[in-house]
Amino acid sequence: MLRRSWWRTTSARRRSDQARPCAFPTSKRTKPPPSMSTSLVSLASLVSAFNPVVPQIRVAAIIARDDQVLLVEHRKRGQRYWVLPGGRVQGSETLEAGLRRELREELSLKARVGPLVIVCETLAPDRHVVNLIFQAEIGEGSEPRLDEHDPVLAGWQWVAVNRLPRMDFRPPIADPLRSVIREGFAGPVRTLGDTWRPEKT
Repeated sequence: MLRRSWWRTTSARRRSDQARPCAFPTSKRTKPPPSMSTSLVSLASLVSAFNPVVPQIRVAAIIARDDQVLLVEHRKRGQRYWVLPGGRVQGSETLEAGLRRELREELSLKARVGPLVIVCETLAPDRHVVNLIFQAEIGEGSEPRLDEHDPVLAGWQWVAVNRLPRMDFRPPIADPLRSVIREGFAGPVRTLGDTWRPEKT
């Protein structure tokens, strides 16, 4: 009777030990596969590391006089082309303050900045520029004086709006620019989207 009772107790303990999970597994547990959100975050980080293109804001001014507009000639990467005067906005200034500063630094002009009239983007392979173009006015008889210490600035000129399509004008928005000048800057803001074109070689 005592032997049978001992055998039952020993058998029950063995079954209990077999059912209990092992506290010290002999093999490493495999990690679950990453979720879709984790994979997308990793992919985005990888793309950013190899293509760190951050959008930049450039403000520019349409300064019109009669049927002419003020343009600045740039000299970059062995090329010369024409742009509306302006430049990049610094982090601690408003769009209007940034445009006034650029006109003062590049052309020694004091300008009154008017409404926003054109928005376009330059989505090039190596850069993304958001161009915010404002109407602006300078005092009657005021003439630009170029910053000779800036290696990018090659000159300035009052250009008849009819000549714009025949010039290397960047971004290539000659037709919308002519329209807003001739309409007296009336109407809504013109949003043109991506206007980038491959550079001529």
